[in-house]
Amino acid sequence: MATTLTDSRLGPGTLQLGTSSFEAQAAAVKLTPKVNTKDGTPTLGVPEPTPDTTITWTLGLDAIQDFEDPLGLVNYLMDNALAEQPFTWLPITAGPTYSGTVQIVPIEIGGDAAVQIKTTVELPLVGEPTRVDGAVRSSSRKAAAE
Repeated sequence: MATTLTDSRLGPGTLQLGTSSFEAQAAAVKLTPKVNTKDGTPTLGVPEPTPDTTITWTLGLDAIQDFEDPLGLVNYLMDNALAEQPFTWLPITAGPTYSGTVQIVPIEIGGDAAVQIKTTVELPLVGEPTRVDGAVRSSSRKAAAE
């Protein structure tokens, strides 16, 4: 029986925070889950309870700094710090779209002189992200030998 391999890669795509688009600055974008688990409290009726597990998410960005642009990502994050904003991320045209709400936090500003500056920020999600599947690209699928 043949199996298929899907090799998903980012771009070209889009990234929107609030009503502003930042795909030109985004060098890397990722949704990252964090699994938090605590032991449940044993009782006489349930001496071995299921662990209490929750998942929290962040939208991580590695971005080329644009602090000279009043409407750029660096200043957007600074100006909207701690606000909740909707986000939409389309990693690749015709691919899935991820969306939800993030809490805005500022990104580091500055770095080494005379070079392109890239910094990282993690925006905590409020709740869970949602996914809307896109079309499957046949060029990303390769049949593997049995």
